[in-house]
Amino acid sequence: MSPTEYDLLTSLPATVLSKTRFSVPPLGVDVFDGPLQGLVLAEAEFTTDEEAQSFVPPPECVAEVTNDVRFTGGRLVETSRQDLLGWLAEYGLYPG
Repeated sequence: MSPTEYDLLTSLPATVLSKTRFSVPPLGVDVFDGPLQGLVLAEAEFTTDEEAQSFVPPPECVAEVTNDVRFTGGRLVETSRQDLLGWLAEYGLYPG
């Protein structure tokens, strides 16, 4: 992205989602800040179907949220802490 493109995009109004991404192959691990502080999501990426099918998540991965649209970036950016805690309670990860 050019400096001009960056300047244009940063001038547009938007809700901010703050996270830090760590690379832990084959995972990209997102650690969230702000209202979502404490949420950690890991995304696995593979180059072949065989790699994907043989992948065993590490024991630290406690819930599969791939098909849960609530955990997409577009949805998380609008999520309150209270909503997040409710969702985590549905997964048995928060007393609720």
